[in-house]
Amino acid sequence: MVPLFLRSSLAVCGLLATISLSAIAAELDTPQFDAAQLEFFEKDIRPILAKRCYECHGPDSETPGGGLFLTSRGALLEGGDSGPSIVAGKPDESLLIEAIHYDGIYQMPPKSKMPADEIAKLEQWVTSGAAWPVSDEKNTPRKEVFDLAQRKAEHWAWQPVVRPKLPAVKNEAWVKDPVDRFILAKLEEANLPPNSPAEPAVLIRRLYFDLTGLPPTPEEVNAFLADPSPAAIEKIVDQLLASPRFGEHWGRHWLDLVRYAESRGHEFDYDIPNAYEYRDYVIRALNQDLPYNELVIEHVAGDLLDKPRISAETGSNESVLGTGFWHLGDWVHSPVDIRKDETDRFDNMLDVMNKAFMGLTVTCARCHDHKFDAISQADYYAQMGFLQSSAYRQVRFESDEHNQRIANSLAKINDEFQSQAKLAYQSGVQQAASRWEKELQTPDSAWSQAFAEATKDAKHPLHMWAKVLTAPEEEREQRIAAAQQLVQQQRAAIASYQGQQVHDYAQLSQPQWRTDGGVYGAGPQRAGTFAFSTAAEGGVVGVRIDGAAVYDTRWGELKLQNGVQDDFGKIRNWNRAGRTLKTDTFTLKDGHVHYLVKGSGRAFAVVDSHRLVQGPLHGVTTREWKFDDGDAHWITQDLHDYQGHATHIEFSPIDAQPMEILQVVEGPQPPPLLSNEAKAALALGGALADGDVSVSRFLQTLKGATDSPETAPLADWLVKNWGTISPGQPAPWSESANTYHEQSQPLLASVKWRSRTAPGMWDNSAEKEVLLIRGNTKNPADLVDRQLLTAITGSNNSFDPHGSGRLQLAQQMMAADNPFASRVAVNRVWHYLMGRGIVRSVDNFGVLGELPTHPQLLDYLATQFVEEGWSLKRMIRRIVLSQTYQMSSVQAGSAEQADPKNDLFHRAEVKRLSGEAIRDSLLMVSGRLDLAMYGPSVPVHLTSFMQGRGRPGQSGPIDGAGRRSVYLEVRRNFLSPMMLAFDTPQPITTIGRRNQSNVPAQSLILLNDPLVLELCQLWAQHAIAQTPDDTQLRIERMVEQAFSRKPTAEELALANQFLESHGQTLAIAPDQMASSVELWRDLAHVLVNAKPFIFVR
Repeated sequence: MVPLFLRSSLAVCGLLATISLSAIAAELDTPQFDAAQLEFFEKDIRPILAKRCYECHGPDSETPGGGLFLTSRGALLEGGDSGPSIVAGKPDESLLIEAIHYDGIYQMPPKSKMPADEIAKLEQWVTSGAAWPVSDEKNTPRKEVFDLAQRKAEHWAWQPVVRPKLPAVKNEAWVKDPVDRFILAKLEEANLPPNSPAEPAVLIRRLYFDLTGLPPTPEEVNAFLADPSPAAIEKIVDQLLASPRFGEHWGRHWLDLVRYAESRGHEFDYDIPNAYEYRDYVIRALNQDLPYNELVIEHVAGDLLDKPRISAETGSNESVLGTGFWHLGDWVHSPVDIRKDETDRFDNMLDVMNKAFMGLTVTCARCHDHKFDAISQADYYAQMGFLQSSAYRQVRFESDEHNQRIANSLAKINDEFQSQAKLAYQSGVQQAASRWEKELQTPDSAWSQAFAEATKDAKHPLHMWAKVLTAPEEEREQRIAAAQQLVQQQRAAIASYQGQQVHDYAQLSQPQWRTDGGVYGAGPQRAGTFAFSTAAEGGVVGVRIDGAAVYDTRWGELKLQNGVQDDFGKIRNWNRAGRTLKTDTFTLKDGHVHYLVKGSGRAFAVVDSHRLVQGPLHGVTTREWKFDDGDAHWITQDLHDYQGHATHIEFSPIDAQPMEILQVVEGPQPPPLLSNEAKAALALGGALADGDVSVSRFLQTLKGATDSPETAPLADWLVKNWGTISPGQPAPWSESANTYHEQSQPLLASVKWRSRTAPGMWDNSAEKEVLLIRGNTKNPADLVDRQLLTAITGSNNSFDPHGSGRLQLAQQMMAADNPFASRVAVNRVWHYLMGRGIVRSVDNFGVLGELPTHPQLLDYLATQFVEEGWSLKRMIRRIVLSQTYQMSSVQAGSAEQADPKNDLFHRAEVKRLSGEAIRDSLLMVSGRLDLAMYGPSVPVHLTSFMQGRGRPGQSGPIDGAGRRSVYLEVRRNFLSPMMLAFDTPQPITTIGRRNQSNVPAQSLILLNDPLVLELCQLWAQHAIAQTPDDTQLRIERMVEQAFSRKPTAEELALANQFLESHGQTLAIAPDQMASSVELWRDLAHVLVNAKPFIFVR
């Protein structure tokens, strides 16, 4: 058994590296050991190693566990994948000693702990220098060095895409398109002729299924056959490419690449809320022929585009929907090891991204450098950094851009009127100063009464001014000194706080401002700014005395459209979309996180990006509070179980209730706050420092009170008490406030209050991932800088220092010097049209993938693809109009012998229809097909055999409401048996090439499935209604519907023979046979079970 510390619990990608034999003794400083030391090794140590360790790490181990040999001193000093196994003379620093003690993450031997005496001997041996005979060094194998540059240079796929010269051919007349030259050149080189052209009826059926996934109607076939013009085929191709059905069919291809599903799998198969919006996005994008490079960029970073793609019809943000693909994988609802669960999710996300868009198995480098390709383990964790710097959200794609523009306009108006209100405030104080100075010295004035109240109330903003100004002259200096000491002591206590300051929103820099929507404004509100009323009448209600992230309650009516799914688990129905504020990512040290808040709100601690909080674990990651006193309160969230884990906090309001977040800190206790007395002392402003306290100094401070957080409470008090202090005098800032209100109201009236939502990405702070030795989360090494792949971009990359950097990543993936993007894309198109790729392993262009059969053709298509604007439709059109595509699939004996696998494409491939196309064809010929597009998926039809946890409460209709298969719900734990039988892949990872099985279950489904029988009956009813009196015409039309061609004479005879004999079996009277639904249903059933129905030639 491989020992635990030398193996990973993770599945290892690829084969273990070849071990080359080379002596390493010359490279090591080999000390001299005396005879006693060597005797101790031979008598006591070597037997222990042989008995306890050699099974996995001995000289006969071809692939030692963890890459570690225990066959010489040099081998232990060099170590395996986890680093050196011993440090000579230092047992406390030796991994081997730690492992045999069962102290750390390693426990060796894994079956049972060594006896204490053996452990003591090994410790003694390491302490004395780890003596070992030098003669053993020459027998020590050494691991092969990972040479990235050599691997890159030796494999074709890493080489630049270069436009090849068009090859010369003998049979020029056969060439329709340059594509044909590359195919014909290879055929002529092999002395093989290309196959003859396909018959027109065969070709039109092929085109319809390849481009739309649906058969042509008899009328469409006949119209094509009746048009002998050379342009007929082009007309059909352009018509099919322009059809909405194109996006539905090719969208299904795309969904295979991104492991599309609408539930999370695992035990309870929880929903992925609104996943169907991503599917609809894909269909729309393909129908619009969105350039492929833009499509991929939208997938990787559509949330970060400066100018996202906005739907002209709906105003929706289309670009952000692409990022939903990241979040379509399996999620575990209550993982025991939350960090391991994160690395598993990230692994799947990276696997899909790299296979789908670059045809590379990057995730084989999770536990070690890739065994074959130019991909290091550091590359893998470099890419994981992009995911550590990103987060999931439900995005209000219908309204986010529109509402953000409104929020930006409101912020601009606010800034403008803040300035005006501040000037008006200062002017008003200046104008009233002489009058107030007299009133302050008049016993019964409003000012005197205010000072009298303030003297008694330490919480009053004027408290310290009142205490000092009303004190006798000889006591003022003493009171100032006491205030100075109080402030100094309390500030020192705050400064000595040992916790971790995550965010102080009073000091927050703009790059750290992370909100999902505009409901918090353009940034934190600063102390000293005016608080405009959110009530209908407008006005100013005060001056802010604290810097904070403030929820604008005017956005309180933001809701979801009816029928839209909200978040899941313990944050269900929090209505967070478009209303969430989040912190940067930080590492929990103590684990007690404290929030200084006002009002009511909720906090969700996203630990290790885990969000599916449903079940017995991780419930402590949610927190809720409610206060209505207007004061700041510390709220504590106990996350001590997650010490050492990365987290960020997401805040959201409760309905339209006010919420302010002032600080986020982490430590055993929250930091102390200034007392009311200290705050009042600070309101003295500059007078606190210089001791110059006078009425004129008070009025001067009052005038500039909005300029400082310390004196802002003075301005707040004055704004709220202006009517008392200056009765009959309008507030100087009221005009500015009223104008602000007048300008903001029309903007608020145009808010889109309801929206659909969809899964999407949301940028976090820029984070690096740590390299995990052997992929083990308990064995971290160094942090790795973010990058795509060293072999593509080099190692000196600069990404967004404040965000994920996914936009730069996407641009690098689609850059002209990336040899994979265009090659992989055109190879997929070729595969879908021709039945196999130029590179058969469409998802793996690495060493373990297959070599291209026509490398020059691949590069020609790749260069054309880029030059023609990355248009998928133009590439498809080029290929299907070529002679190569239009060849017959009929096999010719000599060519089959010379090219049995059709590697040279000497003929077209016979292709079996996908499960979706078979079902859609059944719906179409039966007349049941509903071509409605988009919207929530039709719930899966549940058979009695589809049991288990998470089983939906209700079954969907057996016929899927007649909708195309792409609109059927895809639940990971309850997949359609029909689709599975016909090789629709399970949504686990990228599948660019489906299996093509031939199993009894397929025949059994076509024979016995209730859906097939129901649709055959419906087909029969329609057929009888359409041709009530002409059974021969009815037979012909049903065959045309099923096979896209007219029946042969033999087929007509067999059909008539079947009707007659089967009618007798069913005891149907001869005069009733023409109208017997049962009889014609069974004929339809026969046609469905014939090979021409499910195969395309």
